[in-house]
Amino acid sequence: MSFPSIAQPELGAEGRRQGGAAATVADTVSLAERFQQDSERQERSRRRGRIALNLLGVALFLLAWEAIPHVFEWINPALFPPPSKVLEAAIPLIRSGELFGHIGMSLLRAISGFVIALVLGISVGVLTARIPLLQYVSEPVLHGFRSVPSLAVVPLAVLWFGIGEAPKVALIAWGAFFPIWITTFIGVRDTNVVYLRSAASLGAGRLQQLFLVVLPAALPFILAGVRQALAVSLVVLVAAELSGSTQGIAYMMSLGHQLFQVEIMFIGLVLLGVFGFLADRLFLLVTRKLFPWYHTVS
Repeated sequence: MSFPSIAQPELGAEGRRQGGAAATVADTVSLAERFQQDSERQERSRRRGRIALNLLGVALFLLAWEAIPHVFEWINPALFPPPSKVLEAAIPLIRSGELFGHIGMSLLRAISGFVIALVLGISVGVLTARIPLLQYVSEPVLHGFRSVPSLAVVPLAVLWFGIGEAPKVALIAWGAFFPIWITTFIGVRDTNVVYLRSAASLGAGRLQQLFLVVLPAALPFILAGVRQALAVSLVVLVAAELSGSTQGIAYMMSLGHQLFQVEIMFIGLVLLGVFGFLADRLFLLVTRKLFPWYHTVS
């Protein structure tokens, strides 16, 4: 004689509940994946639209530049050459490789000076913000030198270091140091004390607080200074190369001025503008890769 089982319907109901929960989780995961894919698709679409608008802006600028000497007859094309003339003057320099030599030397100087400024600026900014005695001792000197234009140091740099590569790199490092230092100093100094006390209550030492709390909190300030220093490096590069140089973009522009070849001078101006834009875009790309949670203004 067999008896009906009472547990089987209960187990069946439990199994159905588990299956329903698993289906709900799967639906949630699928919805999250679709949301992520839609977000990435929209971001790619915005990026393509932005690139298209950037290219359109460049094209409109070149068209206006080309048309100005033809529309306004009082403008002398020899003093304001259109892009076609500038490109015509650049082709022989490209074929001979001379232009790439000037570009390479200028980039080497700018990168060397910027790296030195980056290391010194962040180091001095952290030290002066974290050590009050060092801050009070160095404050009048650093703020005083920060007000001295980089161009005013050119004669002294040539006198001290000669006309080699040392004064050029030193001038670029001088100009790029102060934006990085002052923003690092402000960011580290203004770190919320609540963060430090919370880290200390969890057992974090001074070094752990510095690397895990202070520097991440000061990161927006530091990145702003680094971005500004990139532009300053190119500005000081021109002054540095004009102080006795035989190669470089600014030297090429100076040579064009002496030979009254205005097209050569415009080539240098265009290159400096392109390098400034590319350096800024590269900075934003590296920032997004290293700090995906940080969104900077483009």
